[in-house]
Amino acid sequence: MTDTFIISEENLRQFTDINNNVDSELLKNAVRESQDIEMQRILGTKLYEAILTKIKNNTLTGDYEVLVLDWVQNALLYAAYYYALEDIYLRPRNNGLLIPTGGENSEKADGTWYNRKRQSVQNKKQFYEERLTNYLIQKQGLFPELNGNVELQQMYPDFGSQFRSPIVMRRNGRGFHAGQARECGLPIYDSRYPQFPQMGNGYTRNNVSNF
Repeated sequence: MTDTFIISEENLRQFTDINNNVDSELLKNAVRESQDIEMQRILGTKLYEAILTKIKNNTLTGDYEVLVLDWVQNALLYAAYYYALEDIYLRPRNNGLLIPTGGENSEKADGTWYNRKRQSVQNKKQFYEERLTNYLIQKQGLFPELNGNVELQQMYPDFGSQFRSPIVMRRNGRGFHAGQARECGLPIYDSRYPQFPQMGNGYTRNNVSNF
């Protein structure tokens, strides 16, 4: 895991309702995990590591600075909050999950309110992650790392997951096929190009579609 942070624990406290008494190390771990898992998944390893290097060397400028300040940080804020929630509200003990109530005191966890809170944060997380994804699709030419070759242990940008569906389209033949889906405005995903969804309005690559 990295020791370079895209947002700080102060950002996390400032822009969420996390109490000032929450352990700083807990929040730092949540930021580290969420950016390594969630942001690396969306950005891909190449662009993710390029951003961390620029932050570490204090050379984050231009298009990369806009990407981080206007798009990545918003998504990461709620991703980190989502990852921190479990440790904030729940503690695993021999007698099950407990909610800390101060000092050594705790009580049995009521999952109802915890789940409601977690769902609320997850909704915001998904909203900002989708905006980040759409920005990267639109501005992919600004970031050559998005199309860079990766090794097996590295990750492609995951621009396709929210566009996938259990429906499989055919290029030609009888029945409803990919061309008709595009005409109806349905997003089409090409499995041969996992880092880029094939979308009908401006993003379709008819010359590479395998449907």
